[in-house]
Amino acid sequence: MAGSRLEKLGTVFTITRDLMRDGIISQKAKHVWYDVYAAFSPKREPAIEKPIKRQKKLPDNVPAILYSEEIIRAKFYETYCSAGIFHLYRKNYRSVCQRYIYRT
Repeated sequence: MAGSRLEKLGTVFTITRDLMRDGIISQKAKHVWYDVYAAFSPKREPAIEKPIKRQKKLPDNVPAILYSEEIIRAKFYETYCSAGIFHLYRKNYRSVCQRYIYRT
C-alpha cells in the first residue's frame, strides 16, 4: 500500500484502520487517539477540500510590455553569452550587463 494513490483517499482514521487490518501496524503500536476516535466518531467525516481555482479571463487586447533595457540586455547576452558571477550579497552591486545598460 505504500506509495499508492489509495493513501490519499480517506481520512487518517480510515488509513490507520486499514493498515491495522492488513497487519502493517500492530494493535500495540496504534496511537492513543485511535480508540477515542473509534468510540466517539463524528457524524460526518471531516474532509479537507482544496478550493477551486477560478481562472480570470484576460482581455484579448493585452499589450506586450517591452522595455528598452530588455533589447539592450538581449544584445549584450547574444554577444557575450555570460554576465559573469553575480555578487548578490553586496549592496548596490551592478552586474556587467547592468553597467553596460546604464552606459548606453
